[in-house]
Amino acid sequence: MNILSVYLSYAFAYFVIFAVVPFVVVTFVLTCIKFFKHEGDAPLHAKIKNRLFDNESLGFFKALKSLTKGQYEICSHVPLDTVLEMELNETEPHGYLDYVLIDQNSSEIKMIISDFSDVDNASVLPLLQKMNIRLIDMKRDHPFDSQHLSQALAA
Repeated sequence: MNILSVYLSYAFAYFVIFAVVPFVVVTFVLTCIKFFKHEGDAPLHAKIKNRLFDNESLGFFKALKSLTKGQYEICSHVPLDTVLEMELNETEPHGYLDYVLIDQNSSEIKMIISDFSDVDNASVLPLLQKMNIRLIDMKRDHPFDSQHLSQALAA
């Protein structure tokens, strides 16, 4: 009986060391995490938009894509500061260009189609006109004539 009690005491000691102690340590750590977690972060209530374009804009985008026949890559809603590189003493332009057509072979901007009646875009219009880029002023609420656009692309 003496040996059995020694084996049982060793079994009990190993059970406590390898089962109970890790369980208590894990429970303590998880409790600390729960109580010391920062509660200042508000949950984000956001969802993905159903559509990026309205029907007219998507129709114009498809028509523009078909008119270019793969010669140009079309980027939409391009920030002005990605198109213009300003001097250090100049202020960075703000605003967005509606459509920018980029030549696939040379990766140069060939045409900009945008509403230049915006305050931000109107301030950069003279600068864009000095560069060798074709500009088309298209009001956002008025659809553009596809025949006029195909003539501008051919020029």
